[in-house]
Amino acid sequence: MKVAKNTVVTMTYVLHRETADGEVIQETTKEQPFQAIFGQGMLLPKFEENLDGLEPGATFGFALTPQEGYGEHKAENVLDVNKDIFVQDGVFNETICKVGAQVWFTDNNNQPFPGKILEIGETTVKVDFNPELAGVPLYFTGEILDVRELTEADFGGGCGGGHCHNQSCCDSCGGGCGE
Repeated sequence: MKVAKNTVVTMTYVLHRETADGEVIQETTKEQPFQAIFGQGMLLPKFEENLDGLEPGATFGFALTPQEGYGEHKAENVLDVNKDIFVQDGVFNETICKVGAQVWFTDNNNQPFPGKILEIGETTVKVDFNPELAGVPLYFTGEILDVRELTEADFGGGCGGGHCHNQSCCDSCGGGCGE
């Protein structure tokens, strides 16, 4: 079976910064492969375009520009937030709020989203809400391990991708990922 819309694709990949020889950002293995529903908007569109039509055993290697990946880094997504949001029981939480840390915030719809702490001031904390890989050219290499038809069981909950990202994702783990 070929990779196509509404198939479940199992693959390995290595994500590099800029080129095939660039810094390894993320890697999956045959023992812990990446699995996703293809053609449902869960993957980067250009990533899907490069995998469309491949069969198990096929290898791939392709570059994505920042625009094709996670977009350009936008200065307007770097904000100063009130330092008080990091105060618990009257004490500033230095364990959570430290330079370089990724912290999860919640929007008005109770949806979680990450921000990276850049700087801690007297009354504000500078947080970068850009995607971590915004502005970065990407290069993927990998292998298609399996392609199968989508089944009802694939809609049983969870966060996709075969793993939980955080506790709110699958609530440890009512989503069926086994964690």
